[in-house]
Amino acid sequence: MNFKRLWYYEFWPFWIFYVPAYFYYFYLALKSRRWVYFSILNPCMKFGGAFLSSKQHYLKNIPDLWKPITIPVSDLDNFEAIKHQLKRMKLEFPLIVKPDMGERGKDVEKVTSFDELKTYLNTIHQSVLIQEYIDYPIELGILFYWDTNGNPQISSIGSKGFCKLFGDGTRTLETLVDANQRITHRKTILKERFQTQWDQIIPKGESILVEPIGNHNRGTTFLDARQHYSTEMLEWVVNCMQLLPGFDYGRINLKIENWNSFKTKTGIKILEINGVNSEPIHIYDPSFSIWNAYKTIFKHMHIIYLLSQHKLNNHSHTLSFLNLLAEPERY
Repeated sequence: MNFKRLWYYEFWPFWIFYVPAYFYYFYLALKSRRWVYFSILNPCMKFGGAFLSSKQHYLKNIPDLWKPITIPVSDLDNFEAIKHQLKRMKLEFPLIVKPDMGERGKDVEKVTSFDELKTYLNTIHQSVLIQEYIDYPIELGILFYWDTNGNPQISSIGSKGFCKLFGDGTRTLETLVDANQRITHRKTILKERFQTQWDQIIPKGESILVEPIGNHNRGTTFLDARQHYSTEMLEWVVNCMQLLPGFDYGRINLKIENWNSFKTKTGIKILEINGVNSEPIHIYDPSFSIWNAYKTIFKHMHIIYLLSQHKLNNHSHTLSFLNLLAEPERY
């Protein structure tokens, strides 16, 4: 176990880091007198996008120009039909495959062959999305909402620094992995993935992309990118979010070719959109203090509460806790 990771909250298990937020949630629920007050938001998403929300359901409202080619697959056993569909859509490897109702990047993988795709499908037990791999260099998480006056707001912009290892001409790939606290916990997985290079000395200056998936638990560094906010970014996000009926609050994960993409309206692809469970991911910047992180989390929880109360005051209805437990799949 790498005990150095315990000193940095960005590496803590989700349920531990969010313990103070659980208490604040109970306070807000009591204040609202509704346990699931958040469910009134984002009627385009199940439970407001808190969980069990189909990504494909709301992505279908986004124009093809702004999203990867995506194939939803529910019959995982009919692999020949899946292969035929991939060929018909002219999708080539590598591809991204992910659960349609996954959370926090769990089970998102990049596959490079039909064999890898089949292996993945044999291990998953729910509908998946097979997506075109977008190799734009900048991946962002933009948290957006409409305030109670109907004004569009961007409250968080986080960029993702993908984990790369750089050779020094003296150390093997294994020793480079051992020296990087972000990925030492994935050593077994990486050894299998890079088995041909594992014991080799990596030449000086050579870089190896260890993980192409922008997931914090896989070594990706989340960075505060709020300095890149622009009116062009806000305008582009507003135009997209207006296409989602009833969207109130959430985070757009997307890739862009460069920081001028919002100005030129080119080189932008939305990977997915999350609802009320969205985190302001800039808080995981290594330079961010834990106190500022909690302050930011509580601020966004309060925003969700205010938006919910505003809708309730306008005679809308939220689910009860029992409704939430018994709610059938509607999407």
